[in-house]
Parts: sequence; structure tokens; C-alpha cells
Amino acid sequence: MQLDRLIDIDTADEVYNPSDDSYMLLRIVEVARDQTFLEVGAGTGLIAIHAAKMGAKVTATDVNPHAVELTRRNAARNQVRIQVLQSDLFDKVNGYFDVIAFNPPYLPSDSSSTSWIERSWSGGEKGSEILVSFLDQAWRHLAPGGRIYMVLSSLTGLTSVLKAAKERYESEMLEEQRMFFESMFAYRFRAKRPMP
Repeated sequence: MQLDRLIDIDTADEVYNPSDDSYMLLRIVEVARDQTFLEVGAGTGLIAIHAAKMGAKVTATDVNPHAVELTRRNAARNQVRIQVLQSDLFDKVNGYFDVIAFNPPYLPSDSSSTSWIERSWSGGEKGSEILVSFLDQAWRHLAPGGRIYMVLSSLTGLTSVLKAAKERYESEMLEEQRMFFESMFAYRFRAKRPMP
């Protein structure tokens, strides 16, 4: 999708605000009118709102209640319909989706902080725990031919994430962006076999 500069996104201190990784994910996501679209970890709702503007049937989730409220407000502000759920990954998600997008918490952290903003970037001790859990669950929610778009970091334990994905998914790196202290990678995943 291309950035629509007419989309007006409000931000909040307790919610991860769109950054380079968000815009990288936005660039690689492909969704068409009437496709079902799920954004996990929606934050401000930036990507979900773009998908809704494209005519997709959109569900957005976040574990952070502040992000859920902010996504609802931003959807109303941009006059799009989005189902917004508070959910830890797929806990409250039902159904199958043509496209799933996730800008995950991917930085290594041994912090036990419970602040919402720190949880938005902390991917666990190795940085890959949430990503591996996501990939372990996501295939159950993919429609036939569905695909997942996700951003990964060189700080994440990238090898362990791709190894965990190998059993169930075909993966393709679509974009790489080198930054000051890390490299960002945008990936597309497709299930290797149909749903049981």
C-alpha cells in the first residue's frame, strides 16, 4: 500500500507511534477490495485504516487498551469501519483472513516493566519470543492462499524466527533497510499447506 497523506492519525503517549518500521510494513502490504484483513498489534491503527480505505474488511487488535481506544478514534476520524478488539495475539480473534499484518515487538529486553510503551517494543529476552508465538498461531487464521506481512530486525534473533517459520511457511524477504544500529527486514509468509 502507498502512504495516503490525507489519512489523519492521532497519537498517544501510551501507544507506539508510527515509525520507520511501521512505514516499511505499510509499503509491503498488498490487500484488495473485499479481502479480509487483520492487523495484530495495531497501535494507532495506521495500517488497518489504510487497508479499510482500500476497501478491505478490516479487523485490528492490540493487547494495549490505550491502543484499542486510539485505533477506534482514528478509524472514526478517518471515516472507516474497522472491528477493533483487545487481544493478546490471537486470543480473541475468530475467522480466517486473506492478509495478516504484524509490526511486532522485536527488541531483546530482560525488562520486567509493565508500561504499555515498553511492551510495544519488548519482544522478550531474545527479542524473538513474541514473533515465534505469533507464527505458531497465525497459520490457523489464514484463508486459503492467505499471506502474512511482518517486520523483523537484525537484533531479534532473526535466524530463530525464520527457523520457527520454516515448518509451516514459505518466506520471502521483500525489503531491507539499514539503520544506525540495526537492519530492518520486511517479510511475506505463506502457509505451505492448506488448513486441515
